[in-house]
Amino acid sequence: MRYKVAGGKLVVKARSSIHDTNTVWDKLSGDVEADPETLATAGAVAKFTVDMTSFDAGDWLKNRKLRKDFDMESHPVATFELTKVRDVVREGASFRANAEGVLRWRGKEVALALAGEGKLDATSVQARATFELDIKRLGLSAPRILMFKVEDEVTVDVSFTGAVVA
Repeated sequence: MRYKVAGGKLVVKARSSIHDTNTVWDKLSGDVEADPETLATAGAVAKFTVDMTSFDAGDWLKNRKLRKDFDMESHPVATFELTKVRDVVREGASFRANAEGVLRWRGKEVALALAGEGKLDATSVQARATFELDIKRLGLSAPRILMFKVEDEVTVDVSFTGAVVA
């Protein structure tokens, strides 16, 4: 079955010794091919796109700093391609699984391991996954905001919903 992603968000939690910052990207799109009956054996194929220019870090100063330091205008799109689904545990339409994939952004490719859960049936898909990302692997370093510097490793939480395509 083929599903079209109808909505989603990506939340990046950057940690520092003083204050954690959550940045939310809310323009996520993509396609998922999966069969609820064979998810554990055949896996899934998916590709997601994130509009990196549409984000909110909580205030105008952080937004401005991220936009400038990470040159979002020159690198407006990030993609993630799911390459493997494993360790699937199903309970009806709900599932938990681990996954692997490739993040592409700023001319870099980064292999990722994700842990997730969701719901997959004949009409819709919804899923949520979490992973750790060292932004140095994307050629970036954590910005310094006022007097504190955030860590280079961030926690990423992504969620999406989609409907089957006829």
